[in-house]
Amino acid sequence: MTFESLLAQYGAWFESVGVFLVTLLAVSLLGHLTVRPAVSRVLTARNPNNPTLVNALEQYTTVLFVIVAIPLATTAAGFGGLVAGSTMIVAAGTLAVGVAGQDVIGNLVSGLFLVADPDFNVGDYIEWNGEAGTVERIDLRVTRVRTPADEVLTVPNTQLSTNAIRTPFSRGKYRLTERVLVGYDTDLDTATEVLLDAADADDRLASDPEPVVHVTSLGENAIELSARVWVDDPRTADVPNVDSAFATRVKRRLQAADVSLAPASAQRVDGRLDVSMEGER
Repeated sequence: MTFESLLAQYGAWFESVGVFLVTLLAVSLLGHLTVRPAVSRVLTARNPNNPTLVNALEQYTTVLFVIVAIPLATTAAGFGGLVAGSTMIVAAGTLAVGVAGQDVIGNLVSGLFLVADPDFNVGDYIEWNGEAGTVERIDLRVTRVRTPADEVLTVPNTQLSTNAIRTPFSRGKYRLTERVLVGYDTDLDTATEVLLDAADADDRLASDPEPVVHVTSLGENAIELSARVWVDDPRTADVPNVDSAFATRVKRRLQAADVSLAPASAQRVDGRLDVSMEGER
């Protein structure tokens, strides 16, 4: 069989494949180059402070047009009858894809829920399952989070949508609590004044709300004082450094004021000790 005869025999099939690819590409590009920018402009105008929603819906618009392009390209190429005549194959393929892609589908759905959540946005500092960081991007399958160590975590969307998420900076301030153990002979007014002065000495700590000191526990051998201070604009402040500096300042100033810190616990030992000595033989 010559090349020309093979080409003539399979020419119609190659033509159908070409139509399928061209239609698929044309519809996908139509969505990506025309509809997606329009959606982006409208969303940006209506949601200027929600880049999460804009970014996610741009991606979903592109994916939607690809999904729509597949049946259109199949019909345009004349593969509709072939697909309809292979019901069992299509059903088996659908089942296989569904089982193999259940995690992917779950992440896609979870991504939609994260985008729709008004309390979850790009730029938020979040904590979950012992991890923490700032949300940088929400993709179709994963969310990218930058940790305080400047590492990027690629987190499946299902982890964030099915677990409790803490957003300590959601109200624009972050509270620091420094607990101090002092002896019962300590003048509490003096200790309180020292703690408040230590808070006032750092401009990075907020003046509104004002720092406060409370007695939080009367232990067996010591009194626990808790100094609560707040950090302004925690997204830009170096919170761990502020916390460490405050704790160091508290320790030094209490020691300078002769306040006994963490007094040793009184221990009582009960029992009997027998000593026997043997004389020289």
